[in-house]
Amino acid sequence: MFTKRRVVWGLGIGLPVLALLPVAAMWFNLFHAHEHCIKGTGLELRTYALDHGGKFPFHTNGFGDAIVVLLRDGHPFPHEFTAPGDDGRLLKECMKTGAHMPEERCTRAYVQGLSDTNNPRIALVFDRYPTRGGDHFRRPWGPLLREVAMLDGSMEVVREEKWPEFRRKQIQLLVAEGISLGAAEKLYAPFK
Repeated sequence: MFTKRRVVWGLGIGLPVLALLPVAAMWFNLFHAHEHCIKGTGLELRTYALDHGGKFPFHTNGFGDAIVVLLRDGHPFPHEFTAPGDDGRLLKECMKTGAHMPEERCTRAYVQGLSDTNNPRIALVFDRYPTRGGDHFRRPWGPLLREVAMLDGSMEVVREEKWPEFRRKQIQLLVAEGISLGAAEKLYAPFK
């Protein structure tokens, strides 16, 4: 039975909690939802290409160092080149010291050596492993997803069960653009 005292006590606790829910949701979105934003990653790469005659970053030591080249060129968002679960510490250290960024330690793969004249359906950068709910909506009950930034600047979310087919098509696109089959398959090798 509701008494006046219980209703007042419930409102005294319940209303402030309800009022704080939007603040908590906003805090989560500001600090966690776009922590590894693949849309921002694609935008950073497109901006770099615009500033460099349509060419995306390239480095002879591999795509890890190409990412460092981009970041040292005035695109200061290393968290956008890391997948969920990677705090970017190694990437930041490589930016600071100029040390080699090994591809096998990168949590996002980047297809270097392309320009804005290549096939726009090529995945330019992608998560090397799936995350529950993906990057933008991480939650423990979500499906396993990988987020992908396409060469044309668009973003795709690929369910893990569809990844093998996506991978197969992407390797075909890369080979059609002149990238060797071995190099294309290496990009899509499982992350260890």
